[in-house]
Amino acid sequence: MSKVLRLNGIIRNIEYEPQARTSRLKRMAFEGFDINSVPASGIIEFADDTSFGYSKWNTPKPSRTYPSARIYKTYHLQTKRVTVIPVIKDEGKWAQNNDRITFMTYSRMNLMCVYIILAWYNRAEPHPTRANRITNQQLNNEFVLEKIREVKRSQKSALHWNELHFEKDYEYVYRQAVESYQKVSRMYDLEMNSAENHLKLLEQCLVDGKFSRDAFAEFSSDRSASAALRETMTIHDLEHLTHGDKAYFELENRLGGKYFVTADEVYWENNILVIQESKNTVSGVLPSLTDIQDGLFKNILFKEIDELYLDGESVNFTTRLKLTGNLDGALKLPIEDASAIDNFGGKNNLTAHKRKLLRLLNEEARKNTGLSIEITGN
Repeated sequence: MSKVLRLNGIIRNIEYEPQARTSRLKRMAFEGFDINSVPASGIIEFADDTSFGYSKWNTPKPSRTYPSARIYKTYHLQTKRVTVIPVIKDEGKWAQNNDRITFMTYSRMNLMCVYIILAWYNRAEPHPTRANRITNQQLNNEFVLEKIREVKRSQKSALHWNELHFEKDYEYVYRQAVESYQKVSRMYDLEMNSAENHLKLLEQCLVDGKFSRDAFAEFSSDRSASAALRETMTIHDLEHLTHGDKAYFELENRLGGKYFVTADEVYWENNILVIQESKNTVSGVLPSLTDIQDGLFKNILFKEIDELYLDGESVNFTTRLKLTGNLDGALKLPIEDASAIDNFGGKNNLTAHKRKLLRLLNEEARKNTGLSIEITGN
């Protein structure tokens, strides 16, 4: 197992201009809004003509259903951006999916200025073909609406809202989730994951009976971060970085708060540390738009780092999105000569829609200094 590079960074502000959007968000009136039936991303419109963007997660585990792409679609909005996250997703005792929200997600949303609304599933149905599995889970909409109203009224930043929301509501939402899964278990006479185990994990987030941010961080950090705390690289190890090495970042914002995120791929190129998100397709010419948006969103945070250090030494770095597919040749963005994009598209018989996407990606890389996009064959 390779070591994990551990770095410290400072982020003062995030100013990013997303461009890779090929369709407009649907506008949804708050009156009659149901988080379970609305699109995964959109705009909530209120009776007083105010509005803000929303997105929702199907599971608290970010690698499962591309929630980053859903948030990305709202990131161009100059209003508040809310994302609704189930605190637990249990699909049955014999299912592999038994996920909980982690401190990594909390950290990333804080740094990205996204308001979190914690939620829980309170309805479900037995899976029609898989024993001891549930499906069609529905979030408690009343609580989500209550928190949307609070966000609308709030004058707090996303970071302060999230801190207070977790302090005030995390334990309540978590217990509601556990209780709801117990009710589902009794209702349909099927086995869910142990409520006792869920509650034991909750206790690890409490200090003197109250939610503790530090305890939550220690218990819920992703495995990659936990590994990084035990095994880190030195400056000299940078010389041996290759594609696929992981990195762990302790990021400090302008208020002095410290947050933790991971990068899946870092490597050394011409004395510059490349922080890279990679997306690949085996069957297509380009990864899906959702894949691409997911990669772009994950790169925003790293691109916006103002200062980066390893063992106290300043590190020069850049961020890159690498897209691979069934392509002939390579294209590196940003590029000033638009004809190169047309030539690449023609050489690979790309549709008009995909050529438009390449132009949008070029605009994204051009407007956001420090981001590059590499498109190449498998």
